[in-house]
Amino acid sequence: MVARLVLTALTFEANALRSLRSAPEWGVIATGVGPARGRATAERTFAVSRPSLVLGVGVCGALCADVRRGEIALPQTAVSDAGSVEPIAPLPEPLMGAVLEAARKTGVGVQADHGIASVERVAASPADKRELALRAGTRWVDQETFAWAQAARLQGIPFYAIRVVLDTAFDQLPSWRPGTWGHALRLPFHALRARRILQQIGRELACLRW
Repeated sequence: MVARLVLTALTFEANALRSLRSAPEWGVIATGVGPARGRATAERTFAVSRPSLVLGVGVCGALCADVRRGEIALPQTAVSDAGSVEPIAPLPEPLMGAVLEAARKTGVGVQADHGIASVERVAASPADKRELALRAGTRWVDQETFAWAQAARLQGIPFYAIRVVLDTAFDQLPSWRPGTWGHALRLPFHALRARRILQQIGRELACLRW
């Protein structure tokens, strides 16, 4: 039986957490990208498995100018496109200790006490991110955390979130437009760095004895 379940959106995120996949009492599942797929996979998983806690882990984007790439985000609320809010509990002390140790070893900061917007359509441009920051009032953005948090709450399962910032508020995510191609060339480098941070988080969590 899986006692502690980690949900990621992407296979690349799940693979970065391979230390947890082989750790006793941990399980890792990639739900797929977006609110609908994230919710559906989470609900199916909870129907057949009753974990003692769920962690939503992966990369996210920044909405505020002071957020640095690589920052470890510990959101305390998740906001949907419709403006609904799901509270997210602070990490228990053992989990927080593991995250802080991972941050120390990778040389990045940790931020909590802020919210994350979970959107259906990716906020690709700096203008999109500014508009979303004003509308949602959050520091970070992803697509799945709200759906995961809500699905866990409805089953009475404690939910926590750990995200690593991949793109800043000033980054243009790649599209077909030629002006975004420079960002496309840099994105794999930034993704590799985020992957290393996720790997360290996985190693620290796998070492926990609690």
